[in-house]
Amino acid sequence: MTLFDYLKKMEQGDELTVCDEIYDTETYFYNDSDTKDVWNLSMIELSKKLTIIEIRDNGVTVNLSDVIARNLKALKAAKLFIHCDTDSIMDDIDNILSGLVPEQWLVKFVATLK
Repeated sequence: MTLFDYLKKMEQGDELTVCDEIYDTETYFYNDSDTKDVWNLSMIELSKKLTIIEIRDNGVTVNLSDVIARNLKALKAAKLFIHCDTDSIMDDIDNILSGLVPEQWLVKFVATLK
């Protein structure tokens, strides 16, 4: 099941804690299906690309680092990162997904992931 499918089952606006299956990360996704906000739309698109590995009492675990690793060639071509390897990207992913990058950067990042 994708993270998007899981989020759709939640109440509008509910928060979900999302962790990676390999790296120690913790980010938050929301059921914002009615949004027109560019940032939230990008997060929704990202949620469609992530598969849930485990459902826990306090959130879910997804394959984010795997998605990153499979798309390193495209991410390097997009020139979004100074150090474009899985470890470096995952070290910053909590900051990225919490809003410490510009909207258009996030849009390009999500569009790069297949």
